Amino acid sequence: MENDRDVIYSVLRKRMEKVGFVFEREQQPHFQDKRDKELKFVHPMLEIMFAKAGEKNRAKKFYLKPLSDDENCEIGIKTGSTSPLFRLNNFPSPNAVDTYKNDKVNAWCNKENDLSLELLLDAIESYLSFSINELNENFIAEVNRSLSTPLSARQERLKNATKFPEKLTVSTVVYRRNPDVVAEALIRSKGYCEGCKKAAPFTRKKDNSPYLEVHHIVPLSVDGEDSLDNVIVLCPNCHREKHFG
Repeated sequence: MENDRDVIYSVLRKRMEKVGFVFEREQQPHFQDKRDKELKFVHPMLEIMFAKAGEKNRAKKFYLKPLSDDENCEIGIKTGSTSPLFRLNNFPSPNAVDTYKNDKVNAWCNKENDLSLELLLDAIESYLSFSINELNENFIAEVNRSLSTPLSARQERLKNATKFPEKLTVSTVVYRRNPDVVAEALIRSKGYCEGCKKAAPFTRKKDNSPYLEVHHIVPLSVDGEDSLDNVIVLCPNCHREKHFG
């Protein structure tokens, strides 16, 4: 049967993994005479976001651990002192101290009236929130970097790469578009791309209508209107060119 501290570890581990922490292993706390344990984590996506923001960071490991040798001490999260978590205003200040190596290392824990650890996890989740468009743009940049590397290096990475993709949680804003704008624009096009002026490349199976896509000239994301004056009907090739050409 689990004791109370095991339950705390289990609950906090699940909460950490929910916001992107990746569990590495369970181990004995370093330089502490505890009968307790510590759980070691990394956070790959947080590293990517720090790098994207130009933040240098050598503290790539996180520890869920007892914060002292006292039998009933708090369990908290600690990381290296170089972590941007300590510098950036996006994250709450630590509210505890870990006695690792007899030094005073800042940490986050949940106390009765101070849930700084929970606030930290909420802040990390918020910091990692980005749009699907940003994710696609990052992926295109990574593909371009891969294309520019030597064949041997790329094949070596492929040989050692995992066969299953990492799962990411993303947040995005979607727009409830006016269906009448789309319908009127498609009727206006008479089955022809308004970019290259060619007929639609194929017809839909469900109704044999010409397959064309309606593109906003000024994107909705920068306050473009959802109106007939701000849309153009395009074939898939011309549509991709508008976005990536």
